[in-house]
Amino acid sequence: MSKIKHIIFDFDGTLADTWPVMYMAVAGVFRRHDSREVSIEDIYAVAGPTELQIIETHLRNREQVATAVNEFLSDYEQHHDELVERSSAIAELLRTLREAGIGLALFTGKSRRTLDISLEKLRWETEFDHIITGDDVEKRKPSAEGIHRILDKLGWSSEHTIFVGDSNDDMLAGQEAGMRTFAAQWMSIVQDKHYRIEPERIFSDVGEFQVFVLSQAQ
Repeated sequence: MSKIKHIIFDFDGTLADTWPVMYMAVAGVFRRHDSREVSIEDIYAVAGPTELQIIETHLRNREQVATAVNEFLSDYEQHHDELVERSSAIAELLRTLREAGIGLALFTGKSRRTLDISLEKLRWETEFDHIITGDDVEKRKPSAEGIHRILDKLGWSSEHTIFVGDSNDDMLAGQEAGMRTFAAQWMSIVQDKHYRIEPERIFSDVGEFQVFVLSQAQ
């Protein structure tokens, strides 16, 4: 089996438990501007576009779209510290992988603006070699476009790179890229717990994943 030299991570539900703040901020703008309640299942059902695109597409009060987007960003930033836990295990994972010489990249469906807020709030000491967001691709997950962009940019081979995510779309994107794909189920909220395409392995513990990767990076 090929050595693991690089890892591409999903973000929401994989490296950060951001669904609570995303849901609060999205639900708030639909409540204020459309006078309707949306559940977290409703958000899951339209997930794929960025959070901002969800508002731009589905808000019925078209005159308030720009205002709603700005309110979402404000709420997301204001309540991030309150609703998103900074996981010391994730911070340690990224630091340990980097110290082991493993390349790290992000492929997320988030908008660049919300990702920047989260990265600033989480204050990880580890930087990523490259980041692709939902704003950077023409085809969203489950397309593997974002994965291919990362591989091409960094000159990484799919043979020595793995993809880690929590959703069905992540599993499908990894399969399309022809890459070893793993499911992370270590957050309190994950988008999917059962997969149409089975990952190579499902991890429910960050430490267990770290040990596994290091054992295959030797």
